[in-house]
Amino acid sequence: MNQVSLIGRVVRPVVLKNCHETVVMNNSLAINRFKKDSKNGGADFIPIVAWGTIAEQMHRYVEKGQKIGIIGHLQSRSYLNKQEQQVFVVEVVVEYVEFLEPFHKEEEGTKDEEFLRQFEIDSLKEQEAKS
Repeated sequence: MNQVSLIGRVVRPVVLKNCHETVVMNNSLAINRFKKDSKNGGADFIPIVAWGTIAEQMHRYVEKGQKIGIIGHLQSRSYLNKQEQQVFVVEVVVEYVEFLEPFHKEEEGTKDEEFLRQFEIDSLKEQEAKS
């Protein structure tokens, strides 16, 4: 079984990139790490990637610092960087996203709550169809 559920804050502004006739979004989630003997144990920064419709909706409705919940799966891959060195990456591929805080981008206006509810329902249906 390969399933990951995380709640955290988006680390960077969401930027889309074109990749083979679809769009992709790479970012990280900052997730609080708590210790029993202290209130704050720091944070973990987990790389995430979203493709297609989910990437587009995250670009439209998520901003840096916003709290989101995601469901996805772990993926490992490698690539050659500019110095021709092989880089290994483990990341969470986002299959479902839930917006846990209000959206504040002034140029976009307020969120269309009904649209977001429908998007979450559609994402869940896509996830179930994959299973």
